[in-house]
Amino acid sequence: MEMFAANMLAGGPAAFIRRSDFGKDFVFGSATAAFQIEGGLDDGGRGDSIWDTFAKENDLFHPYDEDAVNHYEKFEEDVKLMKQIGFDAYRFSISWPRILPTGKIESKSKEGINYYKKLICKLRENGIEPYVTLFHWDLPLTLQEEYNGFLDRRVAEDFGVYADVCFQEFGQYVDHWITLNEPFTYAYSAHVDKVHAPGLGTVHDHLFATGTNTEGSKAATKVEDAGATDEAAEDEEEDDGGSFFHPSRSTVHPKQTRKRVMIFKPTESWASEAEYIDEFAYPYIVTHNLLLAHAKAVEIFKKKYQDPAKKKKIGITLVSMWFEPRNPDDEKDKAAALRALDFFIGWYLDPLVHGDYPKSMREYVNPDHLPKMDHADRKAIQGSYDFIGVNYYTARYVGHSEPKAALKKVGRNYVTDQHLKYYESRIEDGVEVPIGKDTGASAWLISYPKGMKGLLLHVKNNYKDPLIYITENGIDDHDDDSSRHWDSFFDEKRVRHIHDHLNYLLEAKRQGVNVKGYFVWSLLDNFEWNNGFHARFGLIYVDYKNKGQRHPKLSAAWLKKFLADKC
Repeated sequence: MEMFAANMLAGGPAAFIRRSDFGKDFVFGSATAAFQIEGGLDDGGRGDSIWDTFAKENDLFHPYDEDAVNHYEKFEEDVKLMKQIGFDAYRFSISWPRILPTGKIESKSKEGINYYKKLICKLRENGIEPYVTLFHWDLPLTLQEEYNGFLDRRVAEDFGVYADVCFQEFGQYVDHWITLNEPFTYAYSAHVDKVHAPGLGTVHDHLFATGTNTEGSKAATKVEDAGATDEAAEDEEEDDGGSFFHPSRSTVHPKQTRKRVMIFKPTESWASEAEYIDEFAYPYIVTHNLLLAHAKAVEIFKKKYQDPAKKKKIGITLVSMWFEPRNPDDEKDKAAALRALDFFIGWYLDPLVHGDYPKSMREYVNPDHLPKMDHADRKAIQGSYDFIGVNYYTARYVGHSEPKAALKKVGRNYVTDQHLKYYESRIEDGVEVPIGKDTGASAWLISYPKGMKGLLLHVKNNYKDPLIYITENGIDDHDDDSSRHWDSFFDEKRVRHIHDHLNYLLEAKRQGVNVKGYFVWSLLDNFEWNNGFHARFGLIYVDYKNKGQRHPKLSAAWLKKFLADKC
């Protein structure tokens, strides 16, 4: 049997766009992250990360185990698959605790360094360019226990030391570095939603208890009623299908709502040691320290490792949805759509490009929560990038909305600070119209390809026309017995998703956006964080029950055909 059935695609969607349309210097690749695919958590002297503890305490590897994908041992096979598909590049992350098991220079691991050298050299041997992410959420556990990780400014110095080791050890083989992956997700999902490690913050617990939001209440199964008020009941009667709660990537897979409590509890030490900070300030403080860590790594790179011609580049990967006003004729809804972007991608791009947080955040966020951008921090952060990575998956309609009485009683926090609600559909000519037709296995993922163009143009027009790479884009399948032998392989929805997003990317490129690459999420089915192994994003099917055997899906065959059309 041929590994790729290219003949299945004759006359298919690949005819509508061609690789040659994107230009000779446009990069096509796939993306993964260390904790999601490596396994080998106890191999090679690796130290524990916050995700080791979090996943095990919450049984997130069930019904498989941490080595279900086992890229740690199968990386050569995976590189071969990349080459067969025809990718130019591979974006992956280095595990901080595999390089520095305690997070500190004294613990530097030769075994960990040698593992990534072997991976990078294998990529180079096969003509595949490595795009290396330094931090994809797997913070060394010791740093969380010592000073609460990114709730403390000390993390920036430790991250700088770690980055320096990586630049020194791998720099001769790597031309593209990414400091952080999706700092928004790390700030929000781990410190507001608390369904990601380290699982701090009680914002959602307080808000769910008000009973003011139907979707939020459904998602928060088994959170006890903390005494909903009369105002809360009144608010629920007025429910219009919108949600105050951010439809983040951490939204739980539907199957999990019947299996486990999603509002995870952190270890006792993590929670108690952070009590000196107002918990509603957590995401804002974490974001500020993430930006400082990013800036420290960039400073070291530019001073010690960047070549004069700047062939070697460093950037950051940010995530954002696209937002459309629920009522396109309502000025408040139009302003809400822009404000949603400010609270998502602008939260990071404004400091990086303009030197301060967005005006809307400075207006709406409690000034005791949002850190002040002093001269030293501004000098470090502003301009600290050669390129911007953008992860784009989905979109929502948004409308302006004042928090109801019960929500106001909770106190000002990231959820209510935005003064808006999210909607999956809106009424057009008397008909309810969803923002997208295709949906993924995960509740949050509604495919809206046009949003990629909107987001790219927004970044170009508002942030000084930066060099951009789409560093993640994809859609997931369910993992269950009914789908694993057919639907997961014959993934027409994924083919359509990729094709249509590339179409809108090409439109943005033709309108002057300086976008130079597209990375599919993901090369392999993998561990999807709080969704565990219940959602499959891969081009390659991984048989978790059979030693992680790899089987290319239809989408891999389609991409092979598409990528073969070189300039």
